[in-house]
Amino acid sequence: MRIGNWILGSCLSVLCSVLPSMADDVVFWPQFRGPGARGLALGTGVPEVWSATENVAWKRDVPGRGWSSPVVWGDSVFLTTVVNTGKSEEPKKGLYFGGDRTAPPQSVHQWKVLCLDLGSGEVRWERQVHEGQPLSSIHIKSSFASETAVTDGERVCFCFGNLGIFCFDFAGNEVWRHELAAMPMRFGWGTAASPALHGGRLYYCSDNEQQSSLLCLDAATGKELWRTARDDRSNWSTPFVWQH
Repeated sequence: MRIGNWILGSCLSVLCSVLPSMADDVVFWPQFRGPGARGLALGTGVPEVWSATENVAWKRDVPGRGWSSPVVWGDSVFLTTVVNTGKSEEPKKGLYFGGDRTAPPQSVHQWKVLCLDLGSGEVRWERQVHEGQPLSSIHIKSSFASETAVTDGERVCFCFGNLGIFCFDFAGNEVWRHELAAMPMRFGWGTAASPALHGGRLYYCSDNEQQSSLLCLDAATGKELWRTARDDRSNWSTPFVWQH
């Protein structure tokens, strides 16, 4: 089951229905595409039909735009958004043609991370991690908050490509931050690769038109453990951890 974000007008609405559970009833959707990044959820009797009211437990409007997926651990829902203090260009229906924007917007933007209560949808905490003019452009169909967060149940790491990775505890206290240099992306489409978390290490792939690399950070401290250069150009793939 895919947990997604919907844009209604200029607000992001997060719809909560039935989420996958572990055997001990801890709700668990910790990263992009869920446990193990497999895109699969255990459980039976999940809804197959939705409407504006049917099988919707709650709805919460969140200012700004964010194409990232929410992540869930226990009774906490984490998500990202970026608010344009100016006027955003409205998304266009149809194909991608004509959506390239090679220059960054000139208005001030606010990069925000949020934690919502799974049962009620109430905002537990909201933190602004950066304010300023974007250093890179995005496609008209993209957003500056397209990367999905990742959590291990102790901390949650939010990522904004071309800006930084920001780690918080579940109470909303910032633990560390790691700056990401702004790099040019193919056609100015922007970034979207989400981080992966495994064995106390966080992995982030930054494939771009200038200096691609795979980055590994200590998840507890944010210290850079290693960085490997890559030959690939712009890519929007999330790292996948495989054990054998």
